[in-house]
Amino acid sequence: MQYGNPVHAPVCGRCKKQMNMAVLKEGVYQDSIWFHTACHREGADQLYRATRLANMLKEVKWEGDSITSPLFQGDEPPGLNAD
Repeated sequence: MQYGNPVHAPVCGRCKKQMNMAVLKEGVYQDSIWFHTACHREGADQLYRATRLANMLKEVKWEGDSITSPLFQGDEPPGLNAD
């Protein structure tokens, strides 16, 4: 006799690969979505970098079509032609 509804193996929310039951011990369940541990870490790192970049771009002073920022000071990288 079976109790409850049959449960299908969950799918990773990042890579969309099916997770088998052995992997679930090392899986991450967040916001009703399953993730492989590595996929969750990659997503968290990507979110951190995007947030950091967004915060840096808020501090950038726009002067017409050019950007003035400490990141862009100094010589232009080789091979960059704005002609």
